[in-house]
Amino acid sequence: MSLMVSVSGIRGIVGVDLTPPVIMNYVGAFSRLMKIGGRKVLLGRDTRESGKMIERIVEGTLCSLGWDTINVGVATTPGILFATRKMNCSGGIAITASHNPLQWNALKLCNEEGLFFTERNITRLKKLVLKMSLEKQMWKPFDSLGSVIVDNSINDLHAEEVIRHLNVDLISERRFRVAVDPGEGAASIVDRLFLERLGCSVVSLNSIQEGLTVGRKFPRGTEPVPENLTQLSRFISEQGADIGFAQDPDGDRLSVVSETGEAIGEEYSLVLAGEAFLRKKKTDLACNLSTSMMINDLALRHGVKVRRTKIGEIHVTDALLKHGLSFGGEGNGGVIVPEINPCRDSVVGMGLILELLAYTGKTVTQLVQSIPRYELRKEKLSLPQGPPVAETNLLSRMVQRARKEYRGYTIDTLDGIKVYNDREWLHLRPSNTEPIIRIFAESSTRIRTGELIESGKAFIHELLREN
Repeated sequence: MSLMVSVSGIRGIVGVDLTPPVIMNYVGAFSRLMKIGGRKVLLGRDTRESGKMIERIVEGTLCSLGWDTINVGVATTPGILFATRKMNCSGGIAITASHNPLQWNALKLCNEEGLFFTERNITRLKKLVLKMSLEKQMWKPFDSLGSVIVDNSINDLHAEEVIRHLNVDLISERRFRVAVDPGEGAASIVDRLFLERLGCSVVSLNSIQEGLTVGRKFPRGTEPVPENLTQLSRFISEQGADIGFAQDPDGDRLSVVSETGEAIGEEYSLVLAGEAFLRKKKTDLACNLSTSMMINDLALRHGVKVRRTKIGEIHVTDALLKHGLSFGGEGNGGVIVPEINPCRDSVVGMGLILELLAYTGKTVTQLVQSIPRYELRKEKLSLPQGPPVAETNLLSRMVQRARKEYRGYTIDTLDGIKVYNDREWLHLRPSNTEPIIRIFAESSTRIRTGELIESGKAFIHELLREN
């Protein structure tokens, strides 16, 4: 195993790859890349067991380097990015491994605008870590140390910012009964604040109270995918809820469960939220290469275009900002509306979907039935021990083989390889967050999608045997 450093953060298994010296080195390098400004850094975390320990190391390192820290405690990643910008900090650090299993943790880094580090930033960060020695660098004397300020207002501020962009009266009139399952993650606190201010009756599952957030082990799988939401599905039926929302540990991804208890899949979150947004404002869209073809149908209905990007939230955000687009996201349940918060934000997704329900008067089931249906499947293959894929010639060989084996398909090499036509696609790529290769496929039938997945597995296995 080795530390994974990418636009998705500095990720590793705690005590194995992500150790105190590693954390100190990367925080030290991060401090050199931040704009000096007011010498303030925003710090927050999710609820996983190792978060409190890492929080103390980060605080101590920043303090020893003369940086003041505003510690917002347990907050969602989108809340932390928003707070970095709102509180005029030079940068921000979210301590979270997002959907990774419990033994993992990570540092997600953002700049003074609340934007995640780009590939260029990450390259500079890695070079700094390689060349510098913290023992010889700018530790401050006793009278120049930084301070730590605790600020617990961010969940309230985050909720209010999103509400400011919604039709609150329209949503409140419906008096929705909403079930939420944040999986004992960071969204537990902001969910209730947000939904109750929209006039919703809130029933919670796997939620926590503020102050009781240390040592969480997550009662269900960390990813808000249908197989992890069976408890929420039953809970919705028992509670008579109009809709259910589920999130990952750091609250940037959103899944929807219908009023009948059907977990419809996280791909629908982006489409439903996009439908709500495009009813109010026409804009071209941005999403990553692995997002469902449903987004193309959404764009067609509204007469707009779709711009596809590499996998990784910052790539989508960059495309939105660069091209002046107002809505986008990722098919894993990540909704991005730059004018509210230029990152994946499950709170934004919840608000837009409730607004759509209120505006149309339809149920979740009725809305889903009006959307062309595809069969999307996501699988992964573990990589053998050895050099990371990016450091071998595996990617170039993937492209060469794809040109031979998938004749008649368009081949996109922007991120791994994606072969596609107007009816189906297969995407193979190394993960940014785990030592695996992800295999995604989509078509109009389950059987055909399964065939594409098996084709992708055989393709990767053959390449690995040759490696």
